Amino acid sequence: MTQTAPPSLLQENPLWQFSLVFYRHNDVKTFLLHCQDRRGADVCMMLWASYAAVCGRQLSDELWRVVDRSLLPRRSMIHSLRHLRRLLGYLCPRVLGVYEMCKRYELKLDRLQLAMLWTNCAGDWSGDRPALELAAQQYGLLEKEQARWASLLESYLASSEGLGTG
Repeated sequence: MTQTAPPSLLQENPLWQFSLVFYRHNDVKTFLLHCQDRRGADVCMMLWASYAAVCGRQLSDELWRVVDRSLLPRRSMIHSLRHLRRLLGYLCPRVLGVYEMCKRYELKLDRLQLAMLWTNCAGDWSGDRPALELAAQQYGLLEKEQARWASLLESYLASSEGLGTG
C-alpha cells in the first residue's frame, strides 16, 4: 500500500507548482512525453530534475537511485493506469467518461508522486552533478534531446523572470 501525502503538502508543494507551469510552457509537454514514450523516462523525475536545474541545485547519483527506487510502486500504478487510459482513448466516444476518470486519477497519482519527491528531497539537495546531465544519463537521452531540454528550460526562465521559482 502506498502512503498519500498530507493535503497541505499537496497544496504547498513548490515542485508541483513549478511542474504545472513548466509542463504547459511551449513544447515541454511534447518533449517530456517523447522522453517517456521513447526513452522510458519518468516525467515526474524529469520535472524534478528540471526544478533542481532552475533552482541551481545539483543532484548526486546516490540521491537519484534512492528516489527512483522509492517511486517504483507508484510508477507501476501510474503506468498501468496510463496504459488503460490510452486503450480507452481508442474506444472513444463510447467510454469517454471512463477515459476522463482515468485521466484525472493519473494526474492525481502524478501529483502524489511529485509530493513524495518533494518530501523525500526537501532537505537533501546535496549533489555533485548538474540535474539535467544526471537525468539525461539515466534515461539515455541523446545530445540533441539534452540540448532541447536545456533550451526549454532557458525559454521558461526567460518568460517567467521575476516570478520566482522556489
